[in-house]
Amino acid sequence: MEGPLQHRFSLVVATLGRVDEIERLLLSLLAQKRGDLEVLFVDQNGDDRLVPLLARFSQEIDIVHIRSDEKGVCRARNRGAARARGIWLMFPDDDCWYPDEFFRTLEALMASKPADIYSGRPTAPDGRTIMGSFATEPTALTRDTVWNTLMEWIVVVRKPVFEAAGGFDAALGPGSGTIWGAHEVQDMVLKCLETGASGRYYPTLTAHHPEDHGDRRTRENAQKMYRYGAGLGYVLRRHGFSMRRFLPEILRPLAGILVYGLKGDGAMARRSRHLLLGRLQGWRTAPPRNAAPQTVLKHVSPQV
Repeated sequence: MEGPLQHRFSLVVATLGRVDEIERLLLSLLAQKRGDLEVLFVDQNGDDRLVPLLARFSQEIDIVHIRSDEKGVCRARNRGAARARGIWLMFPDDDCWYPDEFFRTLEALMASKPADIYSGRPTAPDGRTIMGSFATEPTALTRDTVWNTLMEWIVVVRKPVFEAAGGFDAALGPGSGTIWGAHEVQDMVLKCLETGASGRYYPTLTAHHPEDHGDRRTRENAQKMYRYGAGLGYVLRRHGFSMRRFLPEILRPLAGILVYGLKGDGAMARRSRHLLLGRLQGWRTAPPRNAAPQTVLKHVSPQV
């Protein structure tokens, strides 16, 4: 049984460049009306922009301000997790926020179904699912289900389980310095499951994030798709998924190239092509499971 501790939940926030969004996050945590939270900000800014804001909230929320010269969201999360004092770890984006009932909902789910990892559904404030397709029913986290049940800022993991799995892979995610630009949370949870940990996803556990209304037709978006695709290929290969499992991830963007090409939509065909090439490159460059990740420098995705 877990007794009452000063810090039950440690929220590690990797942040760079944002202030107003962090204020919204802190206000949402203040509205939880809890005394067992700590928030660790791993600050990658080269200035003091966060100092006044964090000082303003520090009387009501236990805040730890960690300066970091290293870039990379996963490096920052690992650094913050090492300093965390809570039983459970969370990794909020610096522009997400939580509904007032988030922790009450979470604790009710914890009481009904004990597990080592809990995850939820990303939503707009009106309850619409955002940022992809997510499972509509509660389900166990497995190798098959991690692809539509995980979003970094709605994953809650026991600290010892996170540590036993080796934390986040610093070769993955934004700022990593590699082409593998996404799917770091799938990688982390897969590593936890491989240690014997258990996990549960609940669509009723929700949190909020700004929706991405960016133009999908730009070259910049195509380059982002390349990095996202490379991250997926990396994680699938790294965790021993078969070519049969990988094949649909190749066929879908290939179909997009053909369909958009027939329609004369060059911008969307380019986007599909970059996604396809990223997935192939991620699969090809992923090191064996027990090997240290190689260094693959981030570069501009292939030009059309």
